[in-house]
Amino acid sequence: MSLSPSGRSRLARTVALCASVALLAAACTLTDGDSDAGPENGSAPTGPPSPTAEPLTLRLGVHGPEGLLAAYEEMAATYEEANPGVRVELVTAPDHDAAMGAIERDRAAGEAPDVFLVEHGDLPKLLDDEWVQPVDELLSQRGVDFGDGYQREGMTAFSADMRLHCMPHDVSPMVVYYNTDLLDLTTIGDDPEEAPTAEDGWTFDQFAEAARSVSTRRVKGVHVAPDLEQLAPFVWSAGGDLVDSTGDPSRLTLSEGDSREALDRVLTLLRETRVTPSREQLSRRSAVDRFVGGRLAMVLGYRSLVPQLREAEDLAFDVMPLPRLGSYRTISSITGFCLSATTEQVEAAADLLTYIVGPGEEIVTRAGYTLPANLDVAYSRDFSQRSQEPQSAFVFNEGIRRAAHVPLGREWRAAAAGAVPQLTRLLFSPVIDLDRVLQRIDDSSEVVFVTEDEADADDIGADEDAEDIDE
Repeated sequence: MSLSPSGRSRLARTVALCASVALLAAACTLTDGDSDAGPENGSAPTGPPSPTAEPLTLRLGVHGPEGLLAAYEEMAATYEEANPGVRVELVTAPDHDAAMGAIERDRAAGEAPDVFLVEHGDLPKLLDDEWVQPVDELLSQRGVDFGDGYQREGMTAFSADMRLHCMPHDVSPMVVYYNTDLLDLTTIGDDPEEAPTAEDGWTFDQFAEAARSVSTRRVKGVHVAPDLEQLAPFVWSAGGDLVDSTGDPSRLTLSEGDSREALDRVLTLLRETRVTPSREQLSRRSAVDRFVGGRLAMVLGYRSLVPQLREAEDLAFDVMPLPRLGSYRTISSITGFCLSATTEQVEAAADLLTYIVGPGEEIVTRAGYTLPANLDVAYSRDFSQRSQEPQSAFVFNEGIRRAAHVPLGREWRAAAAGAVPQLTRLLFSPVIDLDRVLQRIDDSSEVVFVTEDEADADDIGADEDAEDIDE
């Protein structure tokens, strides 16, 4: 696999971080020796309260759709049953943004959850604002196997300054969902024996042929959102990059070299009105709803989409890796559980965290929303769920090894949001000047990366030259 200079730098940092965490865990284990180090992989807590004492209450912050919250509730109840001296109080929110806002308010009131769920992109804020405390030593003391037991991608995501600050939970890569009633992969190409498979993946040309082959007046072939999250894997696959420096970006680089060529090739397909839904169609019915209703053959998404698709009547679906323009690349959605810096119950909270990322993962994984960072569970029947769709669930486990990260921090989020209006122009405007628009996106991003102030990302690039997306 050929990597760009920034890709090689990313890989080097990944290896270094993971090696550091593994060495630290080993050191902690050697230090503890044969002492009473607590449960292995999260059984009963170390030193539980007396059965006659008041139950110790731990607050656990989680977020997600109802089905996922129900799984967390079952996990908490199972932990309480095994540990009668502990009560787990769930602090729930419907989504990530609501959860982070609630935690911030709770912290201000001195009531932050002892353990709480975050996204990988939250790490800079968590460290800058001192929300969390490192978990590597605490979990090592409890027998957590950092070296071989968890996805390296997730461990790296929550590592900084040679410490592991949160424990990875969900490490889902983006994949292609496709309607198996609409699309028969064996019909792609001239020779059925050379048709794309979930094991081998597919080229972008095969992906484009599949999209065009099923497109009719009623059914569209594919939708890719006009944002950097869904376009990034195509850029990386072609050898390009999104920014000039992953570690310290100063501008986007969509107009340059391989990045520009990748976007030109992808947009050539996505701008075909017969193949992709129009803005008007998407305003009336989202891409996922169109997929569920049999009006869209392919859509990109993470593992969290599975339960919603399973609930749909008369929908048969499976998954494929993202198509490759060069090497196979994808992007991952990573969440993890953190230990509050202000918790007064450090040892008990660490016991709970150990259980969550150990036996608790089995309960949550069965709900179908996550690809657990815990490798034993990720390769178990709890995840594969072979009696249910998708049949090619192994694609998720294969994909995480080929996933890359976008930069972290508020500047990146502002730059990515600011690019959306112009990317939308590229996807839906009847006439475009690709080089001019990509250059405008890159130039506009410089304002975001050089300032320390919060940018109003919705305005970046939207008003330039008073151009409207529908021109």
